[in-house]
Amino acid sequence: MSKSNLLLPVIQNWGCHNCGGCCREHLIEITAAEKQRIENQAWTAADGISMERPVIQQIGRNRYRLAHQSDGACVFLDEGGLCRIHTKHGEPAKPLACRTYPYAVHPAGPRKLAVSLRFSCPSVVQNLGSSVDSQKAAIGQLSREIVTGKQRDHDPPLIHNCPPHGVQQGDWPDFHRFLTALDDCVTDDSVHLVVRLMRILAWLELVEQSQFQTIRGAKLDDYLSLVTKASVKAQPDNDLPIHRPNRMARIMFRLIAAQYARHDTEALVRGGLSTRLSLLNAAMRFTTGFGRVPTLNESASVSRVFADPSDNDPNRTVRFSDLEIAYGGRRSDIDELLTRYFRVKIQGLHFCGPAQFQTSLLDGFRGLALMHPVVMWLARLRAARRASESIDLVDVQASLATADHNYGYSPALGTPSALRRVSLLTRMKQLTSLLSWYSQ
Repeated sequence: MSKSNLLLPVIQNWGCHNCGGCCREHLIEITAAEKQRIENQAWTAADGISMERPVIQQIGRNRYRLAHQSDGACVFLDEGGLCRIHTKHGEPAKPLACRTYPYAVHPAGPRKLAVSLRFSCPSVVQNLGSSVDSQKAAIGQLSREIVTGKQRDHDPPLIHNCPPHGVQQGDWPDFHRFLTALDDCVTDDSVHLVVRLMRILAWLELVEQSQFQTIRGAKLDDYLSLVTKASVKAQPDNDLPIHRPNRMARIMFRLIAAQYARHDTEALVRGGLSTRLSLLNAAMRFTTGFGRVPTLNESASVSRVFADPSDNDPNRTVRFSDLEIAYGGRRSDIDELLTRYFRVKIQGLHFCGPAQFQTSLLDGFRGLALMHPVVMWLARLRAARRASESIDLVDVQASLATADHNYGYSPALGTPSALRRVSLLTRMKQLTSLLSWYSQ
């Protein structure tokens, strides 16, 4: 794979700032070769490794993962937030999964790969470090390791898969034409981001009614130009009608938001019956939407990087009704952050196909668009917990890191029932209501 066949999100920066969150958030599965390499490193108590428990656990037939300390941290994480393997043997000695995060690599055409990033990493959210483009050589080497021994050529994700036209799938060049159209629309900063997203959802409805067997190449460029221009005429400016989502939409939305905010740790998995009953109780409260919002545990990285103990009281009583007022969310700094998020996901093919439970481009983008109200709702919750009626950029940063931890990775969000919720919100014309309502 040559460097030219690696598609990078050039708008994004990244560099590790040693918050240690990823070493506390993820269960790292390793290969048999990595297991042997770590065992050959002969770790002892002198290296800071407890001899009371193994450094590797078997989780199935020929499947292994790194063990964790009693507080949930990786067994190799030291007190300063650094990896002991990296410190003693260098970065190449670390498992591939550790070296890959926060990058995500997806098929983008014959012998081509697209690179995205996970915004669960605070450094990605804050756009810290050097440009991704300047790291092309290292990312290229990492990508080659990721795809070694795997199928290289994949069909592009479906454009859409619904009646009356059935499965609609183009070739890779045409699929990239759709990506370019999406990216161009998200980039148009003449209007608020929420307006741009609503325009895209409008022209995707037209796409859903079309067939593409004969609309290919230059004809597809013309078609996409026409439908995008039509969506701009339909919503030319920021004067959005504000409609409160209906009761059923708010129920489904709260359940989706709760799933994105859910943070399952190894300790939680071991919690037993009392923990499961607590989660069931929380789910019932999110369903009804009455009374106090259950406490949502933040990830270690979010707590470490974005928490403000003097202002943010996780035990402060916040009622669901408190989150239905305007919080001043339509701001340029917030739009800038979320625009970068959407563009990285689009350019990295991180919203449909194998990256998103094999969803089509249309369904995948609708699910991605739903991240906007989810993040803004969670940001409102953070603001309310410090008794504020306006959100700050840090509220949105923390909420985006929280939600993107699960985006595309939580099995619960890939279940048929979860995917149907997104489709139902679209058919009910409530996805646009959620976007406008919670962006206020």
